[in-house]
Amino acid sequence: MEAYRKETMHEYSVMRQLVSALLDELEEKGVNKAKEVRIEVGELSFLGNEQLKFAFRTLSKDTILEGAELKVINVESKVRCEECGYEGSVNYSDDPAFHYNVPVISCPECGSNPDIIKGKETKIVGVTAVEEDDET
Repeated sequence: MEAYRKETMHEYSVMRQLVSALLDELEEKGVNKAKEVRIEVGELSFLGNEQLKFAFRTLSKDTILEGAELKVINVESKVRCEECGYEGSVNYSDDPAFHYNVPVISCPECGSNPDIIKGKETKIVGVTAVEEDDET
């Protein structure tokens, strides 16, 4: 149970920031209720989908997000190597220790340190609001 709490803390912190930004934006636009929230989560963020959903449910209580479905879109990583020109996915060991440490990523072709193009992001990509007529 202790390991679950530690892993969940990272997701909770990230989700708290997302929910806070989302609530500010929706309230500014006059939205009274959200039905669905879609987020993209990069593979190299090492965030757990179930932990994110749990944090979302917890943080959305008593807000306009309560009851909304959180859809997580997983984004695969992509790197570019300046040394050999490789561009593509990266291999790394899915070790639970990476939830606490940063994994070492190297080019699968030449072993150099590549630039990460995609896969670290966590962002809101869409929201479906409930129209006033839909609320019953």
